[in-house]
Amino acid sequence: MNNRVKKSLFVGLAALGFVAAAGAANVNPASAKTYAKVVSNKTLTANDTDRNVNFTGNSALYSKAGTLKGARVKASKTTLNGLASSTSSKNNVRAYRVATTNRGSVYYKVVTYDGQYRGWIYGGKTANVFGGGVESYSTTTDPKAAATTSSSNSSSATSTSTSNQTTGLTDAQKSATYKIATTGTSNDGTQVTYKTPAWTQYKQGRVITDSSKYKDATFKITDQTTRTREGDLWVKVEATDSANSAANGWIKFSGLTTGTTPTDNFDANKSVKIAYRDVTTGKTIDKTNAWTTASANTKQGDATTNNVDNSGRSLTDYLASVAAPSGYSYKLSSGTTVNPDLSNLTITPAATTAKFGDTLTVDVTPNAKATKVQYYYESAANGSIKPMGSVKNLV
Repeated sequence: MNNRVKKSLFVGLAALGFVAAAGAANVNPASAKTYAKVVSNKTLTANDTDRNVNFTGNSALYSKAGTLKGARVKASKTTLNGLASSTSSKNNVRAYRVATTNRGSVYYKVVTYDGQYRGWIYGGKTANVFGGGVESYSTTTDPKAAATTSSSNSSSATSTSTSNQTTGLTDAQKSATYKIATTGTSNDGTQVTYKTPAWTQYKQGRVITDSSKYKDATFKITDQTTRTREGDLWVKVEATDSANSAANGWIKFSGLTTGTTPTDNFDANKSVKIAYRDVTTGKTIDKTNAWTTASANTKQGDATTNNVDNSGRSLTDYLASVAAPSGYSYKLSSGTTVNPDLSNLTITPAATTAKFGDTLTVDVTPNAKATKVQYYYESAANGSIKPMGSVKNLV
């Protein structure tokens, strides 16, 4: 009896197992996940500045197009959103490749300027039009206008240092001459010059790596901008002496100090600026003067005729009384280099037609350098010493 029960149970269980197996075999298999495929992958050829982008935080950064098999997240949306609002230009982003999948999705390969993040990010449905996880971005911004363009009101900003100004330059600051305040090798934007403001163009680095040899060099400012993320003011400088032109480039305005004050309390409504040009190089030298009227009722553009300064000198009288800059003599139109007779001075524009706010440029010539003579002697046959000749050397 027990054997029959055991046998029937065994047969019944076996039958149930068969049915279960058969039922499992009849279930439809799950569909395999399908992945996108890349149908185009190209290098972006647009101008460098047109390929600067910023993250939007709407898509993560992947090792490959996010819908491809094996794609893994390299930076989350949260991380990219933080980079998007960063105040460091090291987190600027450059797009350099574009891929399109068979589903019509566009992905861009991007890299942060510091190289910390690199990968593929969804960019919308239209190639070469940034969208999705990235948007076009300008790494530099035109500075806000200066609070005033009157140099008399801004002389304190240019007399010794440039502090941390973020607005645009005043007229006085544009015309001033500058030196690098602290020379050296620091890569913080204040001691050396750059091809573009630091970290505003991908892999555009320094012009010079050590400014020590330029500690006495003076520079004029030829351009200005601010870095979008930091908001700090950068200026493009050009050496006043071509011998120092290897240092020409961009530097933080706060890294400069004035080499000279361009004019004393120059007011375009009351003054005329006097600049000096070295006729041997064509360069304006690091020296300026200003003539200022004693009148209280003049304005920029008015003729200077019949006006005198506090010493009773007209503009032409002032020009005739001021000595040439140290190391120079006046270059007269007759070709000689003795002090004027004002009528022979080469002045552009003419002093007799000058208006308030004008800059008159006076040609000067470097003074000849002194020489010294060194004599050489030899012994004569009778034991006396006689001169062999002399050689002239510059002092």
